Amino acid sequence: WVAACMKFSESNSEQVLNQAFSMFPVESVCMEVLQKGMAEIGNLWYENRSSVQQEHFASGLAMRRLDSLLSASPAPSRNQTVIVGCPPNEWHTFTPLLLSLLLRRRGLNVIYLGANVPVDHFEETVSTVQGNLVILVAQTLTSAAALQLTAFIFAKQHLPVSFGGRIFNLRPELVDTIPGHYLGNSIDSSLEEVEKLLKGKVKAYTLKTASQEYRAAHQAFISNRTHIESTVKELVQPYSISPEGLNTGIQFLGDSIIAALQLGDMEHVTGEMEWVKVLMQSHKRPPQELAYFMEIYSQAVDKHINGQGEPIKVWLKKQSQSAG
Repeated sequence: WVAACMKFSESNSEQVLNQAFSMFPVESVCMEVLQKGMAEIGNLWYENRSSVQQEHFASGLAMRRLDSLLSASPAPSRNQTVIVGCPPNEWHTFTPLLLSLLLRRRGLNVIYLGANVPVDHFEETVSTVQGNLVILVAQTLTSAAALQLTAFIFAKQHLPVSFGGRIFNLRPELVDTIPGHYLGNSIDSSLEEVEKLLKGKVKAYTLKTASQEYRAAHQAFISNRTHIESTVKELVQPYSISPEGLNTGIQFLGDSIIAALQLGDMEHVTGEMEWVKVLMQSHKRPPQELAYFMEIYSQAVDKHINGQGEPIKVWLKKQSQSAG
């Protein structure tokens, strides 16, 4: 299937899937071919061995097949309703759609809301259908911060919330910042945890909140972000960083800093930066480029929020040294 996707051969990829579904259970094909295939294609892109177009082509085929399987699923045989969706700013829907399909095939009534769901839409749906469980999925640090805010709203209303996604596998410490029940680091574990939660087997969870220093830095950074980014663009002019790369880096880093401050630990950004470093190496960009950028960003933070930006400055200094 991966080979067919790499060749942009829709007919071959569909033929492979049709053959697989004729020989094996739906669950096995979805997990062993689609999920693992998408992960392999993602790694090829990460290593600069496949294009964005190839990844999007494969993703489109996989999502279309999951959609059709979900539509063709038998009617619910259980009287419990599970609502599945992505918080604001989360656009990766393969995992929540796959989870929705597998839960539907277990007889549950599953309401799948898709990507980038505003909080009020979640609330409206939960109120309308009287759901038994809300499942939120986040893959990135920024969407984990949005997930946290969404989960807090449901927690205040005493609605059961569960969550999972790639970012919680990369940063297990994030689990303790979400007011809800973690579903584990795999689809299999998620299915079992959902069953436990629906049976009322709820474990108590600990909740870690951001310190006063982080809350102050969070507010100061949001208030001064525009000025900080303008200063970065001014200071970076002597260096040969491409305009497109600069704008992408500024947006990515700013969003990540806000999310990390909200979640209480700037080290949450480190995992995302490791991804950026490998990506730069794959595209043959010099490591000094990232070090320069981090140092300049630190200077801009110091200029505009001196006194409240210490967590940001400490982290940026560390990243600048490691990148160089």
